[in-house]
Amino acid sequence: MNSSAFPTLPAPHSFKGVFFVTLRLREALPESFLQNLGLQYYTRQLELARHADSTEQLHQTRKRLFARFDAALDLEKYGHDYLREPRLAQIVSDALKRLDGSMYDLLAYSIMPNHVHLLINLRPTLTVEPTLDDLESLLYRPLRDIISEIQNATEAPLKKVLRLLGEHIDPGIFQKHSLNGEVKSAGKFWHERSFDFRVLDVEEFEKIGHFLLQNPVKAGLVSNWEDWPFRSEVRIQSNSLAQQP
Repeated sequence: MNSSAFPTLPAPHSFKGVFFVTLRLREALPESFLQNLGLQYYTRQLELARHADSTEQLHQTRKRLFARFDAALDLEKYGHDYLREPRLAQIVSDALKRLDGSMYDLLAYSIMPNHVHLLINLRPTLTVEPTLDDLESLLYRPLRDIISEIQNATEAPLKKVLRLLGEHIDPGIFQKHSLNGEVKSAGKFWHERSFDFRVLDVEEFEKIGHFLLQNPVKAGLVSNWEDWPFRSEVRIQSNSLAQQP
């Protein structure tokens, strides 16, 4: 099967709780880059303040800025590509699957060298519309809890393997120092923020499913999407998904 022929990802009956989420390693991007994207988003918010259709336009702005965010991550110019190491990628994959069916339905995922893409369906019914005030992390408690759980579940195991790989990886990056140079506390593997947005319809859902499989090819990691080992198999996860003919 070539890289343009992808399996069909069945669409949910409802898109009220479907989110596309991207986690990144702590130093994967410079803060100045994110501040610049955030300023563009805030400027757009001001421009749309009195528009009746501002929500849809802000959603499109988020997607446009996400494309820049993801392209910068794929360049791997900053930080480390720790998740290129199979043992580390496997820890993340195992955690995502372990939480599947309890905290969310895991529809698809792709683990890249310095970030992770998730397409998830939250089990609770969406009763409060997530606000679009912030460019990256949506202000929606159930989603924030899930992201924290993923990060907390993988933090210690990832650091443990990194210590075992110490001859290749400098563990000092995970240390914070006091003014006198003493180690104060361990740093974080993950950046505390994620870049996420709601998936609104079938067309958007299918584009994201295609993106998840194609992303390693686009980033130049493999020539065929099937050759990238750190991804989900596209499959039905629960009865909440609708069969497609």
